[in-house]
Amino acid sequence: MYYCKDCNRKFNKPFLKNEHHTLGGPPFEKLYLCPFCKTTNFTEIEIHHCRCCGARIIDGQDEFCSDKCKVRFEKLKREEYKRKRQTEDNAVYKFMREVERYNKKHNTKYSYGQYVALIKPRLKETEKCKQKKNI
Repeated sequence: MYYCKDCNRKFNKPFLKNEHHTLGGPPFEKLYLCPFCKTTNFTEIEIHHCRCCGARIIDGQDEFCSDKCKVRFEKLKREEYKRKRQTEDNAVYKFMREVERYNKKHNTKYSYGQYVALIKPRLKETEKCKQKKNI
């Protein structure tokens, strides 16, 4: 969205004019003009949208178009946080993070099944050995 300072009108796209300057061929100068008064005295207006519903925000409003949207956004945010916490606390996801940490530390690419079958039993044995040495 653009705003012309001369005619005080808003428009979506400026008018494009190729200025030839008495040249028979390219390069031409591209001029962007107000489609109403044909001046170059215009600025681009930043358009903000509501973080909840995506509606255009009127000047003076911050992030939300209404208080209703603000309350709804906060509720959605809390629900998303709860869902993420449930996912993080899930045993399968914890184990998958363990596999990822092992692969990153040892520069390997073991899958979940390979890790369970090949690596996990060896890790348990080394932990038992360490415990016996400490006793």
